[in-house]
Amino acid sequence: MAPASHGLLGRIQRANDDAAHRFGPHTAEVEAFIVRAAQLTPWQWRQVLAVRRMVVSVSKEGPPDSARSIQAAIRTSDRRISEPIARAGEVLFDTLVKKSDDKQVAAWQAMTAVVMRSQLPALKFAVSYAPFGALIPLSGSDVLDPKTRRFIARLEDLTKEQLEVLARRWRIEPAASRTLLQAIAKNRHVKSEEAVAIAALSLIPNHLTGDEGWAAVRTAVHAGRVLGSLGDLTEQEITELWAPVEPVIPLASLSEVVEVPAAQPVRAAVNSAIKTITRPPRSRAVMPPATRAAAPYGPNHTEVAAFIRGVAELSPIQWLRVLDRRKLVSSVTREGAAEPAGVVRSILAMIEGTRDLDSYLRCRAFVAVERAGFALESRGRLNLDQVREVLTPFEPSIAFEALNGGGFAHKVASLDKGQWLRIAAAAPDANEEAVAPLVNAGIALIDFFGGRSDDEAVAAWHGVSALVHRHRLTPIKFAASYAPFASAIPATNPRSLGAMVARYVTAVGRLGASQCAVLAQPWQLDDALSSVLSHAVADGGSRAGEEAAALNAVVTVPMRLAGSGGWAAVKTAAFGGRVIAIRNRLTVEQLVALWAPIQPAIPLVSLNAPARARR
Repeated sequence: MAPASHGLLGRIQRANDDAAHRFGPHTAEVEAFIVRAAQLTPWQWRQVLAVRRMVVSVSKEGPPDSARSIQAAIRTSDRRISEPIARAGEVLFDTLVKKSDDKQVAAWQAMTAVVMRSQLPALKFAVSYAPFGALIPLSGSDVLDPKTRRFIARLEDLTKEQLEVLARRWRIEPAASRTLLQAIAKNRHVKSEEAVAIAALSLIPNHLTGDEGWAAVRTAVHAGRVLGSLGDLTEQEITELWAPVEPVIPLASLSEVVEVPAAQPVRAAVNSAIKTITRPPRSRAVMPPATRAAAPYGPNHTEVAAFIRGVAELSPIQWLRVLDRRKLVSSVTREGAAEPAGVVRSILAMIEGTRDLDSYLRCRAFVAVERAGFALESRGRLNLDQVREVLTPFEPSIAFEALNGGGFAHKVASLDKGQWLRIAAAAPDANEEAVAPLVNAGIALIDFFGGRSDDEAVAAWHGVSALVHRHRLTPIKFAASYAPFASAIPATNPRSLGAMVARYVTAVGRLGASQCAVLAQPWQLDDALSSVLSHAVADGGSRAGEEAAALNAVVTVPMRLAGSGGWAAVKTAAFGGRVIAIRNRLTVEQLVALWAPIQPAIPLVSLNAPARARR
């Protein structure tokens, strides 16, 4: 994905890709691991910890960090932990919050290995993941070649004496070693070495520990490496490379196929036919359940449809207010560049030009145009090769030469249906579920965008994009994109907030300069309070209150305090909305402690219902 710009549209673009890449290139595997880890039984956790102790007995790994220190590192901003790992870690620790420290640490090590799976050597990956290898199988472990499967099965049957043979020192000639490395480079998608490493670390420590066990593990992993590269090695090279393993597991034994007696398949076919003949006929009266058509604008269809109706009816005075609020928001969101109007115009030109294409092709074209537009807007921070690579789907219809964002939009507008078909075919694959609702919203607004200025078009596109992806954006990011329209086209029903939350939102809208300065002061929660708050908001019950507070704060605070101080005050005000929305799930002491950063500006007692005057 091309680097996004620093504008509001850039944040929305990153949110678009968040579902598929928020934990890195292996997001699906990481999500599956977290879900399965939460479902492990106590007996399975005992297995995990037992295998982990065996792995430590041979790998000579030092003592791991505690769960508390890992969580502290995730929350800090010193970049010791990469952003995908930090995001995944937050989800993992929230999911396993009731588990013991050693279980959390074991899961953290395995999850980190999955995030970095494509970057780690097979043995290093296996050291972290082996405790979970049998309970949460990895993707690709079910498509191993037969020889690798037989080798793993033979490993299970080896005696201590045979493993001691594997632990002996051995050496391969440099020429053969280079050949093996070249063969591995051609077969990076093959997971034989990884699967053998996980199996070896789970089996060998039962017989050998320490340096001897580690040497046997490394020999077994070498065998897995050779098995994964057999197609690119000659017979002589295979013989030389397999020599350390041959005395224990002859290579010829892995090619043996057990023949099934001829009568057995016949007997099985006859039995199957008898069952089919004697099985009672199925009832044909059962009707398939009616499937409900997906909403064209996604999960937030109602809000998006209301915005599409409302934005076309805004008066000139309301548009002036929208643009003024947009400037206020940008004064605290630390944006360093003008909004890329060229990207928005390019996307709108794509939507107009692909009216005759089906949804999937339009989504692919959308991804191609969006990435190319952002690359051209960011070309000052990219080298020419990166920009040319992003523009590859558009060649030869659009040459790179001296394009910029606006020039690209004009070129996109001139493309015909045949060119769009070719661009969509050459474009990167698209997540249709995430992109199609935004494309559909753009189609509904295409006539509206035609007669608007760049500022109005960009503001409206940000607003509709934020609503389409509302469920994926954090409340404060949603507020930063939608706040200019919040008063003209409300996205939150005030009656759904509750009286106390509504009073807090009103108080945020009346903040003075001194109160904003207080909210901008740095503060930090201790681990216990942070854990309590994470539990309380896990079901999303605080989102409406936090969104409403953030929507008011990003417009009110910039009038009193701009820059980084204003952004800090906005975040504190949004945090207050989160706390007050789940106050019923907290004890009095917890509520008071969590409210401490807001208390000097908005005292908690001021949010109570006013006393009725006596007659």
